[in-house]
Amino acid sequence: MFARLLAAFCLYTLAVVSACASEVVVYLRPGSLPQTRTLEVMKQELAPLMLSAGYQVEWRESPHDTDASSLVVLELRGTCAAPAGAIPLQALDAKDLASSATSAGAVLPFSSINCDGLTRMLAPALSAEAPARRDFLYGRAMARLMAHELYHILANTRDHERSGIAKPHFSLADLTGESLDFDRGALTKLGISAETASQ
Repeated sequence: MFARLLAAFCLYTLAVVSACASEVVVYLRPGSLPQTRTLEVMKQELAPLMLSAGYQVEWRESPHDTDASSLVVLELRGTCAAPAGAIPLQALDAKDLASSATSAGAVLPFSSINCDGLTRMLAPALSAEAPARRDFLYGRAMARLMAHELYHILANTRDHERSGIAKPHFSLADLTGESLDFDRGALTKLGISAETASQ
């Protein structure tokens, strides 16, 4: 009985949060697209991350197919897959893995993920994994990089936080581990109150 009540409460809470969330629309530019499974994982992993920051992510096939005030254009550069035998890298600056355009100090809604850099970082650790697991972890890493860029765009800041999604450097564990969330400082900049962030 308790499990059912807990599940019902969680579903209700998720519905309330979703209803109150602001919409951010992401348009994925055509070009070097990842495997379908990797792209699906990226979308699935990005959704709850951004929902925790008060944003519901919608994906569009055309930048003109939306009337949302928050439209972000995402470009995937390079080959978004993890081959075996690449040179290992320890930790990379977030800007080496993903970036957003800026102008006169403002962060513009144009982001890119450097898949070649990401592949070099992830390949040594993923080479022993089964193909489906490799796709999952690669998609998770892409989602966390995209969440980092959305933080910069939506908070309109080039600053970083000391921990979480908005920190300036990422390790392999940061990108593929079980959990990496927005810290309280990032949530505050995104408009989430301290009370909501602590729940």
